[in-house]
Amino acid sequence: MMQFSVGEFMPVADGAFVAVAEPDGVNIGLVVGPSGCLVIDTGSSPEQGLQIRREAERVAGAPVVGVLVTHWHHDHLFGLAAFTDVPSYAHETVPSWLGRPECSRAADELGVAVDALMAPTDTFALAKVIDVGGRRVEAIHFGRGHTDGDVVVVVPDASLIFTGDLLESVGPPDFGEDCHLREWPSAVDGILGLVAEETVLVPGHGAPMDRLAGFTQRAEISGLYGQAEFLVAQGVRLEDAYEAGEWPFDEATVRGALPLLYAQLAAEGKVPRTQLRLA
Repeated sequence: MMQFSVGEFMPVADGAFVAVAEPDGVNIGLVVGPSGCLVIDTGSSPEQGLQIRREAERVAGAPVVGVLVTHWHHDHLFGLAAFTDVPSYAHETVPSWLGRPECSRAADELGVAVDALMAPTDTFALAKVIDVGGRRVEAIHFGRGHTDGDVVVVVPDASLIFTGDLLESVGPPDFGEDCHLREWPSAVDGILGLVAEETVLVPGHGAPMDRLAGFTQRAEISGLYGQAEFLVAQGVRLEDAYEAGEWPFDEATVRGALPLLYAQLAAEGKVPRTQLRLA
């Protein structure tokens, strides 16, 4: 049976906190306003979502007035049922994932009933301003990347950004089958365009990041796609790609991502072709 837990909410900026929810090591954000608080991401089950809510309200000393889900993956979305009495925000693509096989498989693996999963009540395409009990928070979709519906949460008065899984510091980003590798760096560019020297970036997993770490990871993601694109143009087949390339991530990460990279390049009409040699 899967074991769920939530760590202590720790401060990352004035009136903003992060707790780690297990078993996936996902960062749960908390932004506290004068008369209410906003929870960012909800954990992996309705029960874990309830635990997050109780701890958030205890730390904030104020009721939850809203909850935001940064994307559809189980460790961010599946606890949303604990927040049905308050507005819940997400990108407009998120509700459609609840009916897909990927979501059902994740629920089965976690022992979570599919019919217990809830969709967000308020969706948007590009941006949303959220009133957190008198404090302004901005939610922005900079484009497809880790998923088709990644949302970044900006707390302007604290120089703080919750990036969801567009950035990670615990290890390489998660390149799942639903990611969009060509567009991912552009989505991160949107984040970096808001970053000042003092800005704190809270990734989806791992410790807070600074400006340099964000720029570095953006370059690595771009380099992964660019190297695969170069190899395809050189006629290198998938089975030979790892040995032929120079990669920004570890072998396991690259080998796991290569089939996806080649498939997405093929969808753009970019496939390896035999290079003819002139006599």
